Amino acid sequence: MSRTLRTPITCAALFSLILAGAPALAQTPATSESAATPDAGVLLDQIAGLIDRGKLHVSVDLEAGRAAIAPQWTVLVTGAPKATLLAEAEGGHIRRVDVAVDGGELVVSGSGLRPSVSIEGMRFEEGKGITEARFRGRGAWRPVVAIFRTLARPALQRLDIPTDIRSILRGEIVSSKKSSDASGAAFLDLVREVHIDDSEFEAFAGYPLSFGQIVELQTAAHPAATAPMRAAIDKGTFRPARAGKPAQFEVDGRIDGEIENGSIAFVGSRCTFSRGQLEKGSFSVFSAKDGQIQTSFAANALAVDLTSGQFRWPGGPKIGVEAPSRFTARGLRVRPDGSYSATVDAALFGKVGAIERAGTSVAANDIELHTQGVKVVDGKASGDVKLDFQYRLNHTLVVHYPVEQLGDRSIPLVMQGSFAAQLHFEDAGSSDEGDVVGTYQFTVPWAPVERAAFEVLRAKWSQDLPPGIRKVTFAIEPRHFGPCGRDCFLLDLVVRAEKSKKKGLLFQQICDTEGKADLVVETTSRSLLLRNVHVQPRCRGAIGAVVNFVTPFLAKTYGDVALLQMPGDVPFTIESVGSGDGSIVIAGKVAWAMAPSQTSSNKPR
Repeated sequence: MSRTLRTPITCAALFSLILAGAPALAQTPATSESAATPDAGVLLDQIAGLIDRGKLHVSVDLEAGRAAIAPQWTVLVTGAPKATLLAEAEGGHIRRVDVAVDGGELVVSGSGLRPSVSIEGMRFEEGKGITEARFRGRGAWRPVVAIFRTLARPALQRLDIPTDIRSILRGEIVSSKKSSDASGAAFLDLVREVHIDDSEFEAFAGYPLSFGQIVELQTAAHPAATAPMRAAIDKGTFRPARAGKPAQFEVDGRIDGEIENGSIAFVGSRCTFSRGQLEKGSFSVFSAKDGQIQTSFAANALAVDLTSGQFRWPGGPKIGVEAPSRFTARGLRVRPDGSYSATVDAALFGKVGAIERAGTSVAANDIELHTQGVKVVDGKASGDVKLDFQYRLNHTLVVHYPVEQLGDRSIPLVMQGSFAAQLHFEDAGSSDEGDVVGTYQFTVPWAPVERAAFEVLRAKWSQDLPPGIRKVTFAIEPRHFGPCGRDCFLLDLVVRAEKSKKKGLLFQQICDTEGKADLVVETTSRSLLLRNVHVQPRCRGAIGAVVNFVTPFLAKTYGDVALLQMPGDVPFTIESVGSGDGSIVIAGKVAWAMAPSQTSSNKPR
């Protein structure tokens, strides 16, 4: 009875499990779903809280109306005046502010015999109050105030100028206190629009700042450089909430310096970082119709030390990043949807990762990604990437025997080794656009393969031998199966043939066999075959029929064994196979530019 080897020694299961056997990549949301998107007021408060010291230039467009500022005192706005503020901040407070009013009137009016004064300009200093003022009397008070200017002091003393930066940026240049005899409105109700421009300042150390869901950071608590982080508002507009409409804030600004304890979220990625450097960063923030913030971000350079999260490289690779990962983007531009453009240098490390592209997934352990000078344009990468990882898999190999007496045998295997790829990306994006090509090499450790081969080769069955020798028991016991060079293998088997009788053995034949086989790469089927098996039995005994039977039997049974065949949906070719130190080294091409359905039939390019 001819015995054929139906199950390959490592078979397609080897590579299939390399692709699927590693632990799954931890799922980390691509954007900060846990943190609500800040509205206009929240972002304005963040920027206000960031300012340590510097100068602010704020213009407040007022609209007609009145607001209570104290009992018996009211602020009245007529026309459409503009109040221009030049403020100096230190320690997070307004220390001095100069206010000029033109284009209308800002009036402080008292009830009864209290004066009514129109403010044209004033200077406020923290701890001193209003130190300078330009004003004139209004109505019947005009000639009186012109002659007796000290009569206006009660009106000026009622002006409570806020010293917190938040109020100034919102245009609340006078604090309000509602009273029963006033309109019930607050001063902020008289603010139509606030413009902020040409404002530069130093930032507080260790202060958190968020630009929507794209970038979250803290200014460095203990910067290595002597210069603190600097920031600026080049142009900003704030509109208070009015008539059921949410507050709106639009701002273009700059930020530069050391950062820490933050996160970045590009398309498909969200990673935290411990420290970093932001060089000539700029941001643009505006409120959508629903009041939520839309953000774009840019920087001459952003370099961060990544500590955790999921990083997705455009074109397929994903890494659960860990320290000491480093990501540097030069000429960075991030759009509101998270797609980015930059020249990227990266050294990324993680315990788990994957390559996901064109419907296939290669799982990986201890993954490393290295690249330098790759161009990313709107989330599509062009350039070279070096990818290294370790695969580990637990696999049960099931051997099927065609001999009726032999049942299926399950063989637990543990395989692990290294995988290295040199990949070139060309306009490759996260949605499988573009091409990913290159070369790869991975090792298959020999020990589990040899163990599997032993189990496949080991057999015991009964068969009749011509002429007329019935029920001869055959047993094959492997002693060695391993590489003998770059493209060959050695077989060392013991074949035992026995014929029993009622007492003892009628005969026993023992054959020590030496064999050799070639390792052949079949490019069309993308498989690795063991061919040209030559077995030379050296038998001890006198039954020549055993020798005549065993030699062709072994050659026929083990003459064409598929050690490895690529799955049809994986676009890896097999170009070369060789024996390393205790392992098989397989190398080939990566061609994700080809459609997956074509990879099983097309020859390598």
